[in-house]
Amino acid sequence: MSIACRKAAGADELQIRTLLEHAQLPTESLGANVTEFFVAEQGGVIIGVAGFEYYGDDALLRSVAMRTDQRNLGRGSALVDWMLARAKAQRIKRVVLLTDTARTFFERKGFQVVDRSHITNDALKKSSEFASVCPASSTTMMLNLM
Repeated sequence: MSIACRKAAGADELQIRTLLEHAQLPTESLGANVTEFFVAEQGGVIIGVAGFEYYGDDALLRSVAMRTDQRNLGRGSALVDWMLARAKAQRIKRVVLLTDTARTFFERKGFQVVDRSHITNDALKKSSEFASVCPASSTTMMLNLM
């Protein structure tokens, strides 16, 4: 069964929070109107989440999480592909992310590991992800879209 992806609605917040908490991902941006969240659904049930924060030509991909019973089935990959297609359609030049656990997954999507100092967008570097939420030991990755 395939998934459907869409922009999250306010009514989705509790399910998004639950997904993020189970994946041990930060929830500080929920309801803060900083992160634009999207969900993956299957049969009308939310099974995954991902978010974008926009900083000029750059987007920060964050909060990618799937329900435990939906992992390793290709659905998370489909959600990320959908997110990247959306970024391309919005003329985003670079997608950046920080990860502690999913480096190999994102390398398969074409992301490359970069030194944090490689990120030159000051607004992005001041995001909560870079400034406080993710430790300096997190892997910084970037994908050039254009």
